Amino acid sequence: MPYRLKPLLAAVVLAFATLPLMSSNSVQACTTAVISGRATSDGRPILWKNRDTRDTTHQEILQLTEGKHRAIGVVNAGKTNSVWMGVNEAGFCIENSVARDLAIPGKKSGLGNGGLMKRALETCATVAEFKQLLEETDETGRTTIGNFGVIDGAGGAAMFEVGPKSHVMYDANDPETAPDGIVVRANFATTVRDLPIDPTADQLVEVPSQDRYRRACSLLKPLAGDKISVAYVLRNCTRDLSDSKLAPLPGSVNLKGNPLPPEIDTANTISRSFTVSAAVFHGVLPDEDPRLTTMWTILGEPIFSLAVPCFAATTDLSPELVGKRGAPINELANSLRTWNYFPEAETLRGDGLPDLWKELWATEDQLLAETLQQRDAWQTAPFTAEELTAFQKQQVETAYGTLRAAFLATKNEALTRISAPLPDFTLATELSESVTDR
Repeated sequence: MPYRLKPLLAAVVLAFATLPLMSSNSVQACTTAVISGRATSDGRPILWKNRDTRDTTHQEILQLTEGKHRAIGVVNAGKTNSVWMGVNEAGFCIENSVARDLAIPGKKSGLGNGGLMKRALETCATVAEFKQLLEETDETGRTTIGNFGVIDGAGGAAMFEVGPKSHVMYDANDPETAPDGIVVRANFATTVRDLPIDPTADQLVEVPSQDRYRRACSLLKPLAGDKISVAYVLRNCTRDLSDSKLAPLPGSVNLKGNPLPPEIDTANTISRSFTVSAAVFHGVLPDEDPRLTTMWTILGEPIFSLAVPCFAATTDLSPELVGKRGAPINELANSLRTWNYFPEAETLRGDGLPDLWKELWATEDQLLAETLQQRDAWQTAPFTAEELTAFQKQQVETAYGTLRAAFLATKNEALTRISAPLPDFTLATELSESVTDR
């Protein structure tokens, strides 16, 4: 039976979705890591990105069907020319973080960061082919300034620092290059600053984004000996909240058992007020079907959203993941985010988060367990694109149901606060039509 969002729900979601961003300054940031199978619990590579931007909070997933490889990627809602992280059916995954120190003087033209990633998803099957694409476009020129993390279905895992006319590759599988099998990046390039691949705190004085870089390293590097799991990166890295000394906040995902502070400054935490999405890519072993490469996608600020499994080989996308004004899952997360921040731009309310997380994480744990079990089953039994699509849609529908329930509960609580912003119900004209049954 078809279903639609109830009018009141649609009105509130859309109204909050259209509130202005917390700053008028355009900022592209991001925290990322490439993790070789040498450092993971199951031997499969992992790729991670938290996307930070003040350009828009409205995200959706785009399906790419016109290139050599079928692919999906996270994009700004309604925009199709740039992809900000994605995976294709060959098992090739890509993401990036801006590194403005890679800029060079003079006029540039060609592919930008998002355009390069879209081209790569459509044409590349391996890390080697992406390297070849960079070599070709080094000659013609690009407008790229960023760190690009990639993994592939053969176990490849590398980070590239890419400027307009040059690139440098850091192979996470090479013990000499990456002793722990991990390459972390935020918003600087080591090559321009004459830094080692894994710079220390003393070497990063006055380097932009060094706090997030150091915090990400502290979350990942100590685990290399104990191996890193997809579950850990999803929960403990994408949702990390820390203080000015880079220590985890009491009551957060990395320091449980204590109450959260009533007010949380998220200016320099990994999950922060302008983190608009995240993805954790779970690769495959070389002898496994690359179509099972999973893009665990979080639309919205990670502490207010759920990770859902997405596959490039599906015949179509779940309706909850698409929308020209923002995917319905994204807009629910945006409303939860708005209600849990003080009017100050980057100050988070701590009081309502534990109850919210209790509901969200229980569902996410369920989705993760079911997806890993299904992936294992499909390693030994043939499956069709239709079966993959049906499984993905069921998982997304479960996540959406949990987020919708959390939205309604939080709405009722938020409306009792005098300081809570009230929605403009006249703005709700489209979202009630955006989700129809499959």
